[in-house]
Amino acid sequence: TPEAKAGATIYLGVNVPGALFSLGDGHYTMGEGETFQWIAKDTGLSMMDTYQLVSQASRSRIANVCDANYTIVAKVPKRFLPTDIPWMNGVHEKMRDRGKAVMAARPKR
Repeated sequence: TPEAKAGATIYLGVNVPGALFSLGDGHYTMGEGETFQWIAKDTGLSMMDTYQLVSQASRSRIANVCDANYTIVAKVPKRFLPTDIPWMNGVHEKMRDRGKAVMAARPKR
């Protein structure tokens, strides 16, 4: 997808403690409903309210077509989402902190 570019945040879960991470064919999740199940869980909205929000506020682009399988990118502007929620259990802030720590530890040139 052209959405995966510099500046984008992509969450790739590793479900085994201590597991290593590698990428092969770029199909991470191809199921249906992840955007709804995720927003409803984190906001406490009902599935119907979440469905209404995402249906009206999101932009969805087809990212990949392979035979009868399609990958869709769903984006919802952050202004429509609550700001007081640690999305994805705060992983975005943790990754920002980790990036700052790596940059601070780099030798100065």
